[in-house]
Amino acid sequence: MKILIVDDDKEIVQLLEIYARNEGYEPLTAYNGKDAITKLNTMPD
Repeated sequence: MKILIVDDDKEIVQLLEIYARNEGYEPLTAYNGKDAITKLNTMPD
C-alpha cells in the first residue's frame, strides 16, 4: 500500500519514510503542497 508523506521539513519526511517502510508501506514523499498534488495526479492509486 502506498502512502504520501508531505512536509517542508526534510528530516521529518525522512523519519516518517523510514517508519512507513518498516510498517510495510510504500512511501512517496513531497516537500510542499504543489509537489504533493502533482504526485497525487500522476500516481492516483
